[in-house]
Order: sequence, then structure tokens, then C-alpha cells
Amino acid sequence: MKLQFTNGYRPHFDQISRIMQYLMNQDERKKIPQQDIVKAIGLSDRQVENLISMMIGFGLIKPKITTLTEIGKTVIKNDPYFEKMKTLWVIHYIVSSNPEWVVWHRIINTVVPALDRYEVEIVSKKYFSDLAIHLSEKTIENKLPTEVSAVFSSYTRTSLAKINIIQEQSKGVFIKTEPMDIPIRAFLFCIYYFKDNHFPGSSALTISEICQAENSPGLVFNLPENKVRDILENLHNIDLIHVEKFANLDQVRFTNSLSQASILERVYKG
Repeated sequence: MKLQFTNGYRPHFDQISRIMQYLMNQDERKKIPQQDIVKAIGLSDRQVENLISMMIGFGLIKPKITTLTEIGKTVIKNDPYFEKMKTLWVIHYIVSSNPEWVVWHRIINTVVPALDRYEVEIVSKKYFSDLAIHLSEKTIENKLPTEVSAVFSSYTRTSLAKINIIQEQSKGVFIKTEPMDIPIRAFLFCIYYFKDNHFPGSSALTISEICQAENSPGLVFNLPENKVRDILENLHNIDLIHVEKFANLDQVRFTNSLSQASILERVYKG
């Protein structure tokens, strides 16, 4: 569990892009020290440390060795400036489906579905009171509201605002909005990411699991079941999955020819 995932900073995607381009040029190295990035990019130690933390959470770089993941390599080749909706939906899912990033995860999976209006102070007290057994009173009082505010601000003051899941109403107050449509191949990638991380080796998932299970795409994206089923039917119609309907158990069967990597390539190639 990591409370201070953002350390109060928002993800500056222009700076993330610069770091990723530097790492891409260092692709032959097995480990890249943070200090090398500081010298190459010209940012402070603290800035780079916080950006690296968020890049790990977004699935773009590997922890400890600070090299690009396969997802990171695909993103930097196809959308280096984080301008495309498909990229933003994918990294939104990756970070929001990981319980390790406790504040970000709980806001997206619990707070956003439950409410239409969010006040940082109220959310901090109501939805994180259980953390008192793990953290000091000072941390809860001072650092938790800062982290909650940073997560909400990430969806209103950075490129993630384009997916439009929330908007800022006034200082410290946010409201739920109607999100932009999720590109269906990006949704398919998230299904595979969910399957590989939570049901490894499975050749099929029930539609209920895709819609409602903890960390599922349906839950993270706060989508009603009918919208999820529409996306799945569209994917079935273009032969990327097989929707199988039984009396009491509808499920999605996956093709052996697809993987996270191949789907992500299709995300960008269309």
C-alpha cells in the first residue's frame, strides 16, 4: 500500500514524455539510475522521483530498474505526447485497477461510483478513516487530503481531463460528468490486462466479472452493464473475442492469437 503515490504533484505529461524519450534512447541498458535522468532532463531530484513513481503506476516503466515496459515502448512510439484518447483510457485503467496505489484506487473504484459531487475534505475523512491503523495521525491530517486533491486534479488539470470523468466545480470541489466514449480496442486491452493480472491462464471470463468484479474494466470505468455488453458485442462482431451466451452464464472467450502486446498494437493501428 502506498499512500503518497503522487506526493501532491499532478502528472505533467510533457515531462513524462521527455523522460520516456530519454529512456527509449537508452534501451540497451538494463538499469537506469534516477540521477542519470535528472542530469539528462534537467529536472530536480524530487520532480524526477515523483514522475517516476507515477510512470510506474501508469505501467510505463519498470520499478527499481527504471526501463520502459512494453506498454511504455508502444506508447512512446505511437503517442509520445499523450494526445490520444486511447492512451489516456489505457493508463487510467492501469493505475486505477492497482490497489497498491490506495488513494487513487479507492477514489476511482469507490468514491466516483458512489457520489456525483466530491469535496476533498469530506472524501478524505469518510472514505479513508480505516487507514488510521496503518498511518500516523499527522500523515492522515496533512498528507491524505493533499493526495486526494492531487488525484482529483489529475483528472481536471492534466491530459487525463480529456476522458472527462470529473470536472472541477470550485477549489476543492469536483463533480461527476459524462465521460467520453472508450475506444473498443482500448477496452479490449483493459480486459486482457485484467484477465492476465487477476485470472492468469484463463481462456474465458464471465460478463459479470468484466462488469462488476473488483478492478474490472466495467467497475473502473463506472460503466453500466448494457454499455459493457454493447462494447463486447462490437468486439465479437469484428472477431476479436467470442461472446458465448448460455442459460445462466454469459461469458467472453479469448482467442489464443491475441495478447496484451498485440492488442495494444491494434489499439494504435486500428
